[in-house]
Amino acid sequence: MSSLNLTIYQILMLGIGSILLGYLIFLLLLFLLPRRLKTENKQQKEAALKKAMGQKEKIIKESSARSEYKLRLDHDRLESDITNTKSDLLAQEEEALQLEETIKQTQTRIDRQDKDLQQKTQKLSSAQTKHAGAQSQLENKKIQLTEKLEAISEEKAHALKEKLVKDLVESRKLESQKTLKSLQENLNTHIGKMAQRVHSTVAARYSPEFIWPKSSSVIEVNDPKTIEALSKEGDLLDELRELTEHVQIDIATDKNENPIGVKLVGGYGIFKESAKMTLEECLRKSSSNWGKVNSAYYRHRKNLEQEAYKLGQKAMIQLQLKGVHDEILTMIGALNWRTSYRQNQFLHSLEVATLAGIIAQELKLDPDIAKRCGIMHDIGKGIDYRIEGSHAVISSDYADRFGENRLICDTVMSHHNDLLLETPMSYVLKSADTLSGARPGARVNLEEGYQIRLSAIDQAVRSFPGIMKVAIMSGGREVHIEVDHKKVNEKEIEKLAGAIAKKIEDTVAYPGQIKVLLSRRFEASAVA
Repeated sequence: MSSLNLTIYQILMLGIGSILLGYLIFLLLLFLLPRRLKTENKQQKEAALKKAMGQKEKIIKESSARSEYKLRLDHDRLESDITNTKSDLLAQEEEALQLEETIKQTQTRIDRQDKDLQQKTQKLSSAQTKHAGAQSQLENKKIQLTEKLEAISEEKAHALKEKLVKDLVESRKLESQKTLKSLQENLNTHIGKMAQRVHSTVAARYSPEFIWPKSSSVIEVNDPKTIEALSKEGDLLDELRELTEHVQIDIATDKNENPIGVKLVGGYGIFKESAKMTLEECLRKSSSNWGKVNSAYYRHRKNLEQEAYKLGQKAMIQLQLKGVHDEILTMIGALNWRTSYRQNQFLHSLEVATLAGIIAQELKLDPDIAKRCGIMHDIGKGIDYRIEGSHAVISSDYADRFGENRLICDTVMSHHNDLLLETPMSYVLKSADTLSGARPGARVNLEEGYQIRLSAIDQAVRSFPGIMKVAIMSGGREVHIEVDHKKVNEKEIEKLAGAIAKKIEDTVAYPGQIKVLLSRRFEASAVA
């Protein structure tokens, strides 16, 4: 038991001793470790400081070397600048000396010129004084001379001056008139020769290959029963009148008022020809088999419209023209069923285009433009039955609507003077139109009917009071009337013109339209 206690005691003492030893070691470490750390930190600081001092010395040396190098460069540059500046200063100094010498010379010259100017100014002043005196003397002598001349001639100077000026102007005017007359005569001679040459060339180059067709607007019917059947109201003719537009379809009679057939007048050429073909088709059948004519009429109308378009294309190929609108082509072809003075208007337009192209080529103008004007100049005749105005104006508007050039439209409008256009192309178209209409065989001689129509127009106009002069122009298309200012009031002119137009419309048979131009002239005269 005692030994056991001794062992525990020893262990206890050993543990206490170990604890004390550990504590002592701890205290020793606690004391020695900071000193060692401080020593190491100090050594590190000294090493870093030594290294920094070495770097400092190195940087100082390098900076010093760079500064010395830069200083040497700046010194060399400064010496070079000083040298250049000295050279510039020397050059400027030399230039300044030269400029100073030049200024001295210039100043000497200016002083000399000032002296000359003063002398010349004195001379000029003296000369002006002398001139003013001489001018005054001259005016006095002029006045004295004028007074003497007035006394001798017994007439004032201004009157003599006006008389002399008037005589001079009159003499110059007379000379100018003589010169103008001579130039006009020479020009007319030259124009006449040129026109004859062009006409001869056209006649030599143009010879139509076609024969003018003779159209008839009357379908002869020899059977009285057929005539009687056609005369019934609400029958075949009435149905055709409803289908066509402005085409007059009536029973034709001879001089003894006996019915001989059916007459178709006016309206669109294709509509009229379609009605004619339909009527001829029906007449080949018995009256009991006439039936409805709508299908036959529209069949013929469609075929004729297609044929009209092909005729327009054929005309373009023959004239070598391009770019014409399809509507214009159809209207050109439709003129094949339109006549004027029994002249086929399609062939007339084709002929005018050909002649216009030849004339334009002879006059060094554009033949294509001339041919376009010629082929389109009468397309308005196809629809003039439903549009008010001259066919030339209608033709121009129709061409303009479908994209033709303004020059072409204006030229077409001017071929019957509906537009005053003084251009070479206008005269070319007028000449070609006249040549085509006046060519022998082109138009049927209707002189008797023409004279009857003019006489009827003149009689209708003169039936109104106050009519002084009547001039029927443009083949009966225009009537120029002059009225007495004493019998016709100015406010009544417009009303009177309308009444005359209405009277002509009611009493005269004529193709197309007639334009009435009424003027009221007032003149005053006196004799000295």
